[in-house]
Amino acid sequence: TGGFRIPLHGAQPAAMQAATGARVHIDTPHLVTRSLLASDVTPEFAMWFNDAQMLQGLNLAPLNFSVDGLRAFVASFDNVQHFLIGIFSKPQGRLLGFYNFSVAPQHRVATLTLGADPQIKIGREVFWESWFPLCDEMFDHRGIDKITSRVLTTNRKLLFALIDTEHFVYEATLKQEIAGKDGKRLD
Repeated sequence: TGGFRIPLHGAQPAAMQAATGARVHIDTPHLVTRSLLASDVTPEFAMWFNDAQMLQGLNLAPLNFSVDGLRAFVASFDNVQHFLIGIFSKPQGRLLGFYNFSVAPQHRVATLTLGADPQIKIGREVFWESWFPLCDEMFDHRGIDKITSRVLTTNRKLLFALIDTEHFVYEATLKQEIAGKDGKRLD
């Protein structure tokens, strides 16, 4: 995996943190970036969430979510320690991708995973338009000081979206860091 981090911001006092469990909702010129709801789950979303290409990039075995199963999964995110945030196009409202944050509040850090509809070409412009204000939300209102992401070296789509940008700082290649679906170690 490649270890990326977002540069540290100063710690925020608890008073500036968003209300516990408050949903994320950010409007930008071409996108709406917001907490996913169970009602956002459509058969199309379930299909691409189960897509082998996307799951391979996330190092996940087949999930085989039904629409109802995926709705229950989406509903399990609490917007405190676990966030599942959708990136929607304007004005169509099409779900293009998602951010998943797992937060360790005692350390004020979050681990990020990104996913995108494998049938569309999603480029840096989509992630960056949603990413800047989402970072502001996490750093300024959610009490997060640092966000990290462990990207598998085989996840070319995500690597090319992140590499050589001022927004992610490449820290290291972590050799044999993750156990793959077949049990073999992956970088």
